[in-house]
Amino acid sequence: MLPVGHFAGPMFIAPDAVEPESYEVRYEDGVFSLSAAEYAVWALAHGDPDRVGSHRPTRQALTAEAEATGVTEPAVTIDALISDGLLALIEDEPAARRAFAERHQLMPLALGLGNQPSQLGVFQIGMPNTPRVSVGYDIYHMWLFCHRERTLWAAVQEIAGEAQEANDAAPAGDVELIADVDDLLAGLIEALPILLSTSCGFLDPRRPSPTSAPADDAAGSGDDGRGEDPAEDHEHGGDALVAQP
Repeated sequence: MLPVGHFAGPMFIAPDAVEPESYEVRYEDGVFSLSAAEYAVWALAHGDPDRVGSHRPTRQALTAEAEATGVTEPAVTIDALISDGLLALIEDEPAARRAFAERHQLMPLALGLGNQPSQLGVFQIGMPNTPRVSVGYDIYHMWLFCHRERTLWAAVQEIAGEAQEANDAAPAGDVELIADVDDLLAGLIEALPILLSTSCGFLDPRRPSPTSAPADDAAGSGDDGRGEDPAEDHEHGGDALVAQP
């Protein structure tokens, strides 16, 4: 279970307001205005950076955490967020991973901090002097370049092809890059929870095809009926909040 969209902050509409009117999540070319309960669940789906490596982000875990936070009927909220595309549930098998990658894109946040002489195969992502996460070369490379393609699947295919070309040209005995597209995708999806929880990246729906009108594209766009506020029909709640992911 992974969150989709880019957090844009709380929205206050009155100078004397005590609580925000909504919590904004940029999604494609529009914005969802979430209630406090919806935002709490969506934010919790990012996971705790200190625990996400050992606690996989499942629906069951998200439901339990939302209940503990004070969200009423979290299962209903989770279903609504899935329906809106703000949560994505991925089954652990190749076809499901491919389907997810064909519908989404990974956008990088933070800075690439490179590696160190003592750990040539470890690359850090974060802010200057404040690394947030350490990953291997393959994940680092995909994090850097996946956003250049329309879909995550197209990006991983391109990177797999480049890796195979590099392996073919490398001298015998050199360390080979991972060139199997399914292995690369599985590794990236395994790393997504830590990348999202540390705000080193965010998921977005795939970009519309340049050869078709945005409204005709399966991924949708700002012209798909959402307009500036694709969640304008949502009720605004007052449940307990969680920290910004």
